[in-house]
Amino acid sequence: MNPALKDDVWKRKGISVIWDNETLSDLVKNGESISLRHFFELYDSGWPEDEIPFIGDTLLVAGLDAALDALGVEDAESWVKQETYKRIYDFQSFAEGQFALVFWMTDQHRWIEHMSENRYTWRCDGKDRGKEIDLGSGIWNGAQKSLRRIESNSDSTWIGLYLDRIS
Repeated sequence: MNPALKDDVWKRKGISVIWDNETLSDLVKNGESISLRHFFELYDSGWPEDEIPFIGDTLLVAGLDAALDALGVEDAESWVKQETYKRIYDFQSFAEGQFALVFWMTDQHRWIEHMSENRYTWRCDGKDRGKEIDLGSGIWNGAQKSLRRIESNSDSTWIGLYLDRIS
């Protein structure tokens, strides 16, 4: 397990998932989140920088969790690996380490940490309630061994997951 991240580098670079409401509300005080659909549209448009609503250096995307719940387990897992990952990777190439991509996921308790395997899964809701999706390998393309927990400075509460760079 990698050491926890206690600073806010996740706001400036890398690919993260954040679920802590207080952290997210502080972040959106200075800007707005975009929908997953808008994220896909920005990809289709070639990342026009003047149209991307950054919050400082952060692009905050909401709705990935809702999209996963709308799909079945098998469809969701392949969709994340085939459709979402290529957009994440392309954003990383566009950002060149200068911007952060943060997915706003609403429920920490749906993330399952498999410490012995050093991986993370997402517990589904909806029609496949309780089943797990290997979401970590879809978002971070198998680089889960390099993931770091993001913890708050004040009380070391687990507020998200961070990866500096996918390959």
